[in-house]
Amino acid sequence: MTPLAMRFCVGCGQVFDKLQPSDSGPRWVAAEAYREKYGLSLNDLHLIADACPPCARVLAIGRRVVLPETCIPVLT
Repeated sequence: MTPLAMRFCVGCGQVFDKLQPSDSGPRWVAAEAYREKYGLSLNDLHLIADACPPCARVLAIGRRVVLPETCIPVLT
C-alpha cells in the first residue's frame, strides 16, 4: 500500500483530515483519533510538515512576521 500523504502540524501534532472533512467541525484533528477513525497505522502515512492556523500564527510571531488577522489596532 502506498503511504497516504498527510499534512502534520509541527506545533501541536494534529493532522489535516482531507478524507472526510466536516462542515461544522475542525479539519485539523488529533493524529491518534484520525488513525483510529480510518484504521491506519503510522506506516500507512507519509507525514508532510505543516502548521495548523493557530500554530502558524505563533510561528509567524516568532519570526516577526505578523499576519494581518492577528494585528491589534493601536489607538493614538
